[in-house]
Amino acid sequence: MRTSAVAGIVFTNVHDETMEQLTEFRSMAAVPFGARYRLIDFPLSNLINAGVYNVGLIIKEKYRSLMDHVGSGIYWDLDRKNGGLHLMPPYNTRSARRYNSYIEALYGAIDFVERCNAEYIVTYSAGIVANVNLAKAIESHTKSDADITVVCHRRPGLADRSIGLNIDADGRVTDVFAENDLSTLGIMIFKREVLLRLVRQAYQNDATDISPKDVAAMIKKLRVFGFCHEGYAAIMHGKESFYEANMDLLDANVRHDLFCKDRPILTKTRDDMPTRFGTESVVKNAFIADGCVIEGTVRNSVLFRGVKVAKGAVVENSILMQGTEVKAQAEIDHVVSDKNAVIGEKMVLKGNDQKTLMIGKKQTL
Repeated sequence: MRTSAVAGIVFTNVHDETMEQLTEFRSMAAVPFGARYRLIDFPLSNLINAGVYNVGLIIKEKYRSLMDHVGSGIYWDLDRKNGGLHLMPPYNTRSARRYNSYIEALYGAIDFVERCNAEYIVTYSAGIVANVNLAKAIESHTKSDADITVVCHRRPGLADRSIGLNIDADGRVTDVFAENDLSTLGIMIFKREVLLRLVRQAYQNDATDISPKDVAAMIKKLRVFGFCHEGYAAIMHGKESFYEANMDLLDANVRHDLFCKDRPILTKTRDDMPTRFGTESVVKNAFIADGCVIEGTVRNSVLFRGVKVAKGAVVENSILMQGTEVKAQAEIDHVVSDKNAVIGEKMVLKGNDQKTLMIGKKQTL
């Protein structure tokens, strides 16, 4: 299939309200993840790995950090004359009003959908951590002559954050909210004309979202199929899911699935010095980016670029974002710190499996 036959749309502010402090100064798409990435890296990488080089980002608010990260799209090979990366501003192009719902956001992107001349449109929520083989999903969509293909996944707990599905032996979706663990993953493939028709109808009817009831109605009227993603997947729907997904990276199998060589996850390049480990440092089961200075103890934790752990400090079961400093003799456990936070000398912060403690951006304790 030619690359121009498919275009992508990424929702960058989806579920911002569920992530509390992490989205206070940035959109969901710009939330840091996995020591050196941002959440936007997963949809952009999955799309270009499938040969989709015409991608629109629907942005609404708090997008400075996102714009700084994606730039012209050059790190994902989206800096090009034909197609490339398109930024869709937070105001509806037809009514000049700011969108407040999924349908209004898509309606504001109708000009992009109409002008891209693609036969198929992939819509993608930025809060999904997965390395999806979209090329196979698109191939399945075209072979089945589906109007809509829903990318889904079998993982306990995901159904609480999305819509459960029933799929027959031919791959066709037959029911929603079925009693199984198969649930939607926030990725859908549409025939372009089908998407345009559905969005226009929903907008005229003042609908704000595609509800399970709407999905059930579509199943009766349209050819809706499912494509099951077999690898690792996580949906960001709160600080607990964010914490769990980062900690999952301590499992080598998860890392190998997410960051496979055949479909690399690309990000903005930043050159830095290698991480330096002190003579008395102790590090066990940690995922650590470059540019860190580790002189204390780090166990079962994810450390972003430039983190400093002083001598005598202990970091356990925690996620420390870029530039965080843990001073001498401090002890932290089950903590998530935003960028450039400082944990003072002899400070003790301990959460648990039920409650993770949050430290805000540039906050000093």
